[in-house]
Amino acid sequence: MLRLSPAGNARLEQARTLAVHVAGTESNTLACLSRLGMRCAWLSALPSNPLGRLVAGELESHGVSTSHVVWCGDPIARLGTYWVEEAPAPLGTQVVYDRAHSAIASLDPSAIEPSVIDTARLLHLTGITPALSPQARTIFHRHINRARERNVPISFDVNYRAKLWTAQEAARELEEPCHAADLLFCTRSDAAELWGLTGDPASVLTAMSDRFGHGNTEKSLVLTLGAEGSAQLRRGEYTHAPAYPTAGTARFGSGDAFAAGYLYAFLDGSHYVTLRDELGLTPLHFGNATAALKRCIEGDIAIVTPHEVLSVLRGGQNARFR
Repeated sequence: MLRLSPAGNARLEQARTLAVHVAGTESNTLACLSRLGMRCAWLSALPSNPLGRLVAGELESHGVSTSHVVWCGDPIARLGTYWVEEAPAPLGTQVVYDRAHSAIASLDPSAIEPSVIDTARLLHLTGITPALSPQARTIFHRHINRARERNVPISFDVNYRAKLWTAQEAARELEEPCHAADLLFCTRSDAAELWGLTGDPASVLTAMSDRFGHGNTEKSLVLTLGAEGSAQLRRGEYTHAPAYPTAGTARFGSGDAFAAGYLYAFLDGSHYVTLRDELGLTPLHFGNATAALKRCIEGDIAIVTPHEVLSVLRGGQNARFR
């Protein structure tokens, strides 16, 4: 997708110029994960036009492979966009989506070749894809089935979007991927809205484990808590990690940055292993640190370096020019 935003607190109806940022929850996560040092490939479809090339070029600049992207030459193929007004309370952030009939939503499911999954260490999906169209939902489930057949672990971020489908539809359709996931991400608000799971984080995670875990003690469940940090139930053990202080206000993409940081640690990235042994950190800490940095960065992608994440984790400040 592309995000288009007027400057400052201007409203869209006032805008004469717009800032343009490449966006999309899965691609945001992969771009950040790639910048942390993991090899990543993005599976999707783009229109064969300048906007599609803009997206591919941005992801490639962060090290993400786009060699498996399906390029749609149909003249009516389009790239989804969303338009954002950012304002303080009580007005708050306003979002207008324009993503119907995008290239990925209109794609013939047989056009995507899923064999790249076979040699992957992990498949990362979100609940946005099956909400886009029946075709996208078919592609989504085919990839889940392929990963399960090949014993490739699945990471799934619920990522409920009320402007794409109702809570009832989402709860029904996302039940199966939540069961299939080896690693399940969910916000506290999504757990409450989709499945009525409320209470303290430990109670919510236990209820999620009872619903989706089938007694699988290896399944990892992660609950993000906004300003309160994050919590997990991993191998039957509950842990919580507080958020790192940040003065940043760039909200978009911070959840994806958290997922990238957590996944990096979950996959035993070398920097995480060092700090785990040195400071006793968990993947939650790595995710929280990456999310805190993202809030300082314009756009949807967390353009961070491992050094910056390590600095936050060690409690230090990055070097200042003097």
